[in-house]
Amino acid sequence: MISRTKALMFAMIGFQCVAGAPAASTQKQYFGHDSVEDEYGVIAPWYTGQNGQYDLRVRIAAETMKRYPWVGPDRVAVPAPEYLYNGTWSIDSEGKITVVPEKDWANGDLPQRAAYLLASMIDYYRYSGDPAAFAIISSTADYLIEHCQTDASHGWPNILISVPAMGTRYGDCRLGPNDILESGNGKIQLDIVAEVGFQLVRAYEILGNVRWYNAAKHWADLLAANRNRDEKQAPWGRYANNAAGNGMNGIQTGGVAYIVIFFDELIRTGYTGNNMSIVSARDAGREYLRDVLLPAWSVDETWGRHFWDWEDPVQTLYPTDLVPSYLMDQPDYFTNWKNDARNILSLNLNHTSANPESNSDTYSGAWAYPESSDCCGRSLSYSPMELAAVWARLGVEAESEWAREIARRSALLATYDAFENGVSEDLIDGGSYVNKTWFKIAHPMALVHVLRTMGWLPEIMGANRENHLMRSSAVVKRVIYGKGEITYSTFDAPSGSVDILRLAFAPTSVTANGKNLPRRSDLAAIGYTVRNLPGGDCIVSIRHDGSTEIDLRGPDPQNLVDDKQINFDEKWRVSPSPQDSSGSSHLATQAGATMAYAFNGNQIRLVGRVSQAGGLADVYIDDVRQLVPIDSYAPALLHQQILYYKNGLSNASHTLKIVLRGNHNPLSKGTKMYVDAIQFSSATGDCGFGKGGGPTDAQRVIFGYTKATDYIDSKGNAWRPGTEYIVRTGRLTDSVAKTWWTNRQAVFVQNTPDPELYRYGVHWGDLSVNVTVGPGTYYARLKFAETQYSGPNQRGISIFINDERVAEDFDVFATAGGPNKAVDLVFGHLRPKNGVITLRLVGTKIDGCSGEALVQAIEVGPGEGETGATPKKITASAGAAGVKR
Repeated sequence: MISRTKALMFAMIGFQCVAGAPAASTQKQYFGHDSVEDEYGVIAPWYTGQNGQYDLRVRIAAETMKRYPWVGPDRVAVPAPEYLYNGTWSIDSEGKITVVPEKDWANGDLPQRAAYLLASMIDYYRYSGDPAAFAIISSTADYLIEHCQTDASHGWPNILISVPAMGTRYGDCRLGPNDILESGNGKIQLDIVAEVGFQLVRAYEILGNVRWYNAAKHWADLLAANRNRDEKQAPWGRYANNAAGNGMNGIQTGGVAYIVIFFDELIRTGYTGNNMSIVSARDAGREYLRDVLLPAWSVDETWGRHFWDWEDPVQTLYPTDLVPSYLMDQPDYFTNWKNDARNILSLNLNHTSANPESNSDTYSGAWAYPESSDCCGRSLSYSPMELAAVWARLGVEAESEWAREIARRSALLATYDAFENGVSEDLIDGGSYVNKTWFKIAHPMALVHVLRTMGWLPEIMGANRENHLMRSSAVVKRVIYGKGEITYSTFDAPSGSVDILRLAFAPTSVTANGKNLPRRSDLAAIGYTVRNLPGGDCIVSIRHDGSTEIDLRGPDPQNLVDDKQINFDEKWRVSPSPQDSSGSSHLATQAGATMAYAFNGNQIRLVGRVSQAGGLADVYIDDVRQLVPIDSYAPALLHQQILYYKNGLSNASHTLKIVLRGNHNPLSKGTKMYVDAIQFSSATGDCGFGKGGGPTDAQRVIFGYTKATDYIDSKGNAWRPGTEYIVRTGRLTDSVAKTWWTNRQAVFVQNTPDPELYRYGVHWGDLSVNVTVGPGTYYARLKFAETQYSGPNQRGISIFINDERVAEDFDVFATAGGPNKAVDLVFGHLRPKNGVITLRLVGTKIDGCSGEALVQAIEVGPGEGETGATPKKITASAGAAGVKR
C-alpha cells in the first residue's frame, strides 16, 4: 500500500489527465512491453515462450524472492530474506537487488507483507514442487510469533502487532503510546490480525509447526472473546486498544471477511474454541456481512477501511477481492452469492475510475484500474492482477462468460509488467512507481494472485506440455513431480475436496490412499475426470473426499536422466537412498564442485534432496549464469524435490551446469548439494490464450439500481445494476453518490410496461459505458426518461458508440413527448472495437453552461434489435453548442 501523500508525487512526474476524456482504448506500450493484439483487437500475449505469459510471471516472481539478499543472525533475531524485515527495495536494469533504508511508516505493512510471503510460498510449492518455499515460510512465521506480539500484560495479551509503524527494522515490533490513527503510531488492526492468522494456520498445515498453530488459535480466542455482542453494531471495531483494557475503536466494514475466513480455517482444523466460541463469533461475523454490509453494497466505504496507513473510507482492492471469494466459499449461506459477488466486483470498476489521475479504463479490451479512487495515479497493474483471480472464479462458479473474459483480459494485460531480471513496471504507459520501491506488491502479491487466476482458468493460462497442480481444496503438504508419476499429499480432505491438475499426459491410473479412483464424466462422487486440450495437454480434476494421499500415473513425454548418467566432477560422490528416484543421488559439499548435462528440449528440471544442511550453487544455462541460485536448504530432509527449473527455452540443444558456492543461507548447517535426476522435454504444443472470448448474448443494465437481486422485466429478461462505466468525478470522490440516482426519480413512467427500468439512472457531464463482448454484430438500446426537467431544450445529449457520433444534442423530453415518459434509442450494425462496445454520453452546453447527460438503462445484444425512436435535437435558440469528438 502506498501513502496517500505519496500519491501527490504524480504531479512531479508529468501526468496530465482530463476529467471525462474519451476512452484510451489502445496504446503502443503497456507497462513494460510493446502492446500486442489478437485478430479482434483484444490484448494478446507479449511473451511467446511455450510455457506462456502467466507461468513466466510466476517464475519471475518466485526467482526474485528466492535470490533476494538474506540478513543473518548477527543483525536479526530470525535470519530471513531482507524483504521480511524491510519492504523497501531497489532493482537495477541488470537485475541487481539493493536493500535501501526504510522509514518507520513503511514498516507498518510488515505483517500484511508477511501474509503475502506465506501465501505466495505455500501456493508456489504446490504448483512447482520447489522446496525453497519452506525456508521463507519458516522464517516468516517464526519472526511473527517470536517478535511481533504484545506482551502478557497488554489488554489484548500476546496478539499480533499488525501495524508496527513504530517498529524498528530487524528487531521487535512495537506499538505506539496510543491508538489514534492520525498519529502514525503502531496499531493492532484486527482484520489484519486475521489476515495473518489465516496464513499462519496454513503454514502449520504445510509444515506442521504447532507453535504457529497455537499462536493463531490464541489470536482467534481473543477476537472471539472480545467481540461486540450488540447485534446493531459490527462485531469488531477496526482496532484493538493499544494500551489498557480489551476494548476496540474504529469502523470495521468489509475487512470482517478476513476475520470470518480465519475462523473458518481454524474450524476446519477441528478447533472451535472454548464452548464453541470460535463458531459463535464466526456466525456473528457472517451475519454482519450478510445482513448489514451486503444490503449496503453500493456504499463506497462498505468495501474499504482495510488499508493500514489511512482511514480508507473508499472501496479498495482487498475487501473487493476477499468478500466475493468468501461468498463463493459459502454459497449455501450467502444464497445470492452470484449477484452479490458480481455487483461488488463490477462496482469497483466504477468507484476506482473516479480518479482522473489514473485514466482507469479498458485498454485493448482489458480493464485496468488503480487500487482505489485515491491512489496511485497510472499505476494500473497490481489491482487487476489481484482481482482477476476472483473474476475468474466467478466466471467458473457462476458459469459466466462475461466474468471469465474480464478475468482473462485483465490478467493478460497486467502480466505485461515484468521482465526476466525481476524488474516490474506498474505504470500503464511504462515505468515503475509503486513496484519500484514496494517489494510486496512487485512480486509476492503478483505470485499469489497470478497463481490463483491460473488455477481457475488452467486450460488457457497453464504452462503448455508441463505438469502442475493448479488448484487444490486443501493445503498441499508434499508433492513429487516425477516422470509419468505425480504424487502429493494434502493436509485434509473434507467432503467435496477437488484438485485440478494440468498435465502433459492423460493418466492411466489415479489412486487415493492407495485405492483406484474411477474415471467419471463429472465429480458428483469420488473419482476423476479428464478433459483433453488441443495442444496435447489435459485437465485432470480429482475428487478425493477422505483421502489425502494421491498418485497419478501415465505416459509422460518428459525424459528422465538418472544421476548415474550425469556428468559430475571428482568432488561428487554417490549417496544411496531408497527414497531417491533410482535409489541414489550424487552429493557434493565443496566450492567449485560442478555438474553438467547437455539436452535437447524446451524445458528442464533438476531433481534432488533438500535438508537442514543444504548449500548454495550457481546455475548456468548455455554457459550463461542465471540470476537465481539453487538453495537446497529445507527445515526437514525431503527427496525428489525440484531444485531448479527453466522453461520457455527454444526447442534446441542446451546445456545445464551447476557450480557449488561452498556456502549456505544463514539458517543452514552445511553446504550439501544432492542431485538425484534431471527431467527435460522436447514435447511441443500450445492450447492458446483464449482469443475470441467474451459474452455474445444480451447484456442488460439499469443505472442507479442498488437492489441486490436483478430486475425481471415484463418479457422475463434480467437486468443487473449498471456499474461498468467510467466517470471522472475526482480523486477521493464517490462516483455513486455523485452520479447515481439511487432513489426513484419518478414513480409513474408512461409509454412502457416496465417503468422500473426508467425510474433511476446515471447523470454526469461525460460518461463512458464499456460493454465487454465477444466477436459479432450487435445492437445497443439506450433507455431514457426526462425525470428532472419539465420542458424541452433544457438538456442535450451527444452519443458516441466506439468513438463514432450517432446522435447530437438529443433532447429526451422532446423525443419522448413530455416528462416521465419512456423513450428508447436503438443503434444497430455495431461491431466491437478492441472487444468492447463503448457508449459515451456527453451533456451539451446550453447558454454557456455545461449540461449533464443521463441514461436510465442500456441493452446490448446480438443482431439488429427492434426499432427505436428518432431523436429530436434541442433547438438552436437554446444556445446549443456541439461536442467535439
